[in-house]
Amino acid sequence: MPSFEESLRAVDAHLEANPDDASAWNSKGVLLAKMESFGDALRSLDRAIRLNPDLTEAHVNRGRVLLALGPDKAHEALKSLDRALRIEPKNGMALYDKASALRALGRTNEELACYRALVKLNPKEWRIWMRMGDITLEEGQFGFAVSNYDKALQLDPNLVPALIHRAIALSMMEKWKEATKSVQDATKLAPDDIQAWKILGDVNLRAGKYKSAVKALKKAAEIDPHDASIENTLGMVSYRSGNPRDAIKHFKRATIRKKDHLSAWRNLGFTSMELEEWNEASAAWNRVTALSKRDPDIFDAQAVTYARLDDFCSAFEAWDRARKLYRKRGNDKEVERVRNLGRAARINCARQKKAAKAQREKEKSTRRFDDRLEARRKKRKGSR
Repeated sequence: MPSFEESLRAVDAHLEANPDDASAWNSKGVLLAKMESFGDALRSLDRAIRLNPDLTEAHVNRGRVLLALGPDKAHEALKSLDRALRIEPKNGMALYDKASALRALGRTNEELACYRALVKLNPKEWRIWMRMGDITLEEGQFGFAVSNYDKALQLDPNLVPALIHRAIALSMMEKWKEATKSVQDATKLAPDDIQAWKILGDVNLRAGKYKSAVKALKKAAEIDPHDASIENTLGMVSYRSGNPRDAIKHFKRATIRKKDHLSAWRNLGFTSMELEEWNEASAAWNRVTALSKRDPDIFDAQAVTYARLDDFCSAFEAWDRARKLYRKRGNDKEVERVRNLGRAARINCARQKKAAKAQREKEKSTRRFDDRLEARRKKRKGSR
């Protein structure tokens, strides 16, 4: 089989004799893209399109090259793929690549519409059903997600990711028995798949089967002893089992293994508050707010913690931040609640500042008196 360079030389030789051959320019663009010479590839494909604006393959390949350049080119890629589909509406490659472009742009509903069109053209392609399952799972359409995963598994019963994701969808519907069986099937097919054991632990946790959850999570820990999420989930098992102090230990281990593990820090904060360990909670919320600045519940909890530590000025600032974030969410009830708390904190803050100022003045006066007294003593001593 000739190398890309040899194939490119052959195409160039053909183009010297046939410079208006659009298909040859398209082929050259494909070869250059495979050689990761994306700029030259785009120029060749553009030449092909100028010569033959109805050449579907050139529009599709142009879209693919743009997608290869990164998500910031997804919008331009989408335009090329739409042109291809106007020429050939049932072009499977164009539909598939269009779905990828829409995914990069975060246009989930349109991406799903592409896959629905694709599945009509190729209903026996499990990857399409799998992606449709993932999209509907992300969108909270759990029943549709299960149906899509079922179709994928009918085509290939050994699809471990489909079994795992199906279990997640079923657990969200609180169908614990079916969810457990689905993920257990995954662990049998892939006993070294850590994700399968972690999801089995999570399903059992949600189902209230804490011993089974611990068993699954310990199996996951054998595969990767350094996985922070396992410790975090073990912490949740301990907490729901009525052992908050054990939960604290697990949450702390999770934050040691992954310093920016937001869920573990959050869990540590709330559990510390429940135990009224306010300094511990304050440290956790300081870390959480450094990692996430858009969750009003976090700033609300931080404000409560500051108030319990009699730091009313910091509490006011945190409640004010929570108020602004609740307002963005349109949650008027919470806006009013934290506004009232913030007002009370601001009053106490003013009192604290006034008391601190008075204390400073008192200390200043005391120092002046002591200084005058010391000066008199020195003066008397000198006169002797």
